[in-house]
Amino acid sequence: MQIPDLLAGLAGRDIKVWVEGDRLRCNAPTGALTPEFRDQLRDRKSEIIGFLNLATASVRQQPAIVPLQPHGTRTPIYAVPGHIGVPFSFSALSRHLGDDQPFFALQPSGFDGQTEPMDRVEDIAEYFANQIVEFQPTGPYIIAGYCSGGATAFELARILSQRGASVPCLALFGPLDPSTYRDLPRLLYFFAKRRADPFLRALAKQPTFGAQLKYFGTRLLNPVERIRALLIHLRENKEAVQADPVLASRARLKATAITALKRYKPAPYAGRVCIFLPNKAWLRSGAAPYRWLRVAPQAEFYYGPEDCNGPLMLEEPDAPAFADLYRQSARKV
Repeated sequence: MQIPDLLAGLAGRDIKVWVEGDRLRCNAPTGALTPEFRDQLRDRKSEIIGFLNLATASVRQQPAIVPLQPHGTRTPIYAVPGHIGVPFSFSALSRHLGDDQPFFALQPSGFDGQTEPMDRVEDIAEYFANQIVEFQPTGPYIIAGYCSGGATAFELARILSQRGASVPCLALFGPLDPSTYRDLPRLLYFFAKRRADPFLRALAKQPTFGAQLKYFGTRLLNPVERIRALLIHLRENKEAVQADPVLASRARLKATAITALKRYKPAPYAGRVCIFLPNKAWLRSGAAPYRWLRVAPQAEFYYGPEDCNGPLMLEEPDAPAFADLYRQSARKV
């Protein structure tokens, strides 16, 4: 496992890892630090410290810029993560794009727990634009966005283009149209489908009809116990958030980002837009990706494998497929 992938996995579980002098520190919610993660932190301590020190040196200069792959001759990619704001969510995609593709994730204000999150997409995009120009004064720039970060990436590309910068491509990976968060039935459908899809995929992999019935039964038996376990998990998570200022700041960032997305109404954009969806079924997912055609009528659509796990489309094992799709789109320029 590469260090960025390890850090992405830790961040996904709200596990905070930082460096104090020559020591690696860790703070994790109850039950989040699995034996596998514990072994990785112990056995790869020096690698993690070196990587975090390199990233910290860059962040001191440009707080929003997190270098996932700083080398190469191709046009650099600057990528906006989803509303949780985890820069390392792009680590697998960056790795599969190769050593010649510079790739920088954009860390929103508020992610570090020291600054305040912004509640307007326009302000977040302006902040990123200023950081990018300070880091790389002249273009071209390729802008990317993932999930709810697609809206901020869209506005960021508009701002840079309006300033006269060259933006050869805006790449949106599984973007959520902002209207999704203003349409309650669509939002409920979208999140219900995201919860149901892993169950349905696992059910389809059972070798016989009898095995499918058994799997279905184990998932649905004792619904009272399942609800009770869920309530316990939610209570423990709430207590962990209240007790840990880092988790509290992440929760505030997530809530503020969703508020910003609800308010945002994108204006038309004439630049090239490539929309990468988990698969063709995602058109009916409730994420409403086709609504981007209202403001980007020339947008190109690319589709991942049929069995792609949509919410994890940029992680293994699907990351290589989307790296290939991105390279296909780049060859059309």
